[in-house]
Amino acid sequence: MLRVKFPTAHHFTVALFGCQYHAESPSQGKLELINTFQSLLKSAAIGVEELEQNDQLSKLWLSYWESPQTFKAWWESADIASFWSSLPDDAGFWRETISLPATRAIYQTNKGDPPAGFAHCGELIPLTSKSGYWGAYRSRMTPESPDDKFESPLPSLPEPRPSTGTIRHGRVKMTKFPDNICYVVEGQDYSAMAEKERDYWNENLDGLAKQWITTVVRAGHERGLISARACHPSGGEKLPEVKSNGAHDASSSPSDAIPGTLLPGLNYASQTQILFWLDLAKMEYIGRTDKVHVKLRRDFFTAYTGGGAMEGGDLWLWVDLGILKGDEIDAEYIGCYDDTGFMAYDDHPLFASETGSPAKLPDFFEKPIESNPMEW
Repeated sequence: MLRVKFPTAHHFTVALFGCQYHAESPSQGKLELINTFQSLLKSAAIGVEELEQNDQLSKLWLSYWESPQTFKAWWESADIASFWSSLPDDAGFWRETISLPATRAIYQTNKGDPPAGFAHCGELIPLTSKSGYWGAYRSRMTPESPDDKFESPLPSLPEPRPSTGTIRHGRVKMTKFPDNICYVVEGQDYSAMAEKERDYWNENLDGLAKQWITTVVRAGHERGLISARACHPSGGEKLPEVKSNGAHDASSSPSDAIPGTLLPGLNYASQTQILFWLDLAKMEYIGRTDKVHVKLRRDFFTAYTGGGAMEGGDLWLWVDLGILKGDEIDAEYIGCYDDTGFMAYDDHPLFASETGSPAKLPDFFEKPIESNPMEW
């Protein structure tokens, strides 16, 4: 396994962008906007992952930047500033920008090439410790003090605005976020699996994986999930439907993902789930208590480690995880569905917003901030 050693002289930045079609497919005008924006983005970012959302007709881009300052230089350059400020009030474009220090970010993968996720922003090195047990992710973080448990100031997540299909016209800029929101990206790529590995996966693990992904993405605010986007690469390959797939008896599990109600799009050869949790504890709790996930995790380690039947296989997995302070998040929505992302919570004072002209980046982006992660 591999992890990333992140820079300590400054944060790194991940900018999520999206464009909602508001139709079965983008209009010609919206398609032109998408193509223009994508060209501007790909010409500047370290890396860009071009995605489509499984359960909403929309385009997503995950872009990676060396620092908040390099993102700011691009964001305020003439071409992108002109593009963003000229978007119409029903554009369907949004951005959620996060910046993380080396003390509160981790990346883990079983393959180093090509880079994915946070691997764009640091140096890949072997993962030799703090792995394979409940709480391993937490143990890799550097708290600000002995009392820092990375807890949210909110005891629970407020109920979001319901999904009604209503578009909120105009520009909405989020102005406040609670500390310790937990950002997670889970990635899976099955495309390189040979027949033997694919048959084993389909027979023993595929159904469990699909049930677990469905449970997580549908966890809802009651379990502390702020937002979830299940995605696949634009133009991505689909795998044949699986009949015998190791599905677990959902009647003995708190999982929502019973057969027949799985998320759409889980048969793509490469998949990405983008999640924001209220805090790390909420993410940890569902992982430890969902019986489908516990079985999936146990069966996966049995097969892929310690001389298991699939050890050294070609399945590719990666995980990004970061814990964010309130000033490390910046978000803006232009003519989007009213329940999009953080905007779904802007009735709550800790998720405040304002409307008006194109938003400027907050002061956080002005100067680099050093971090001092523990050595391990």
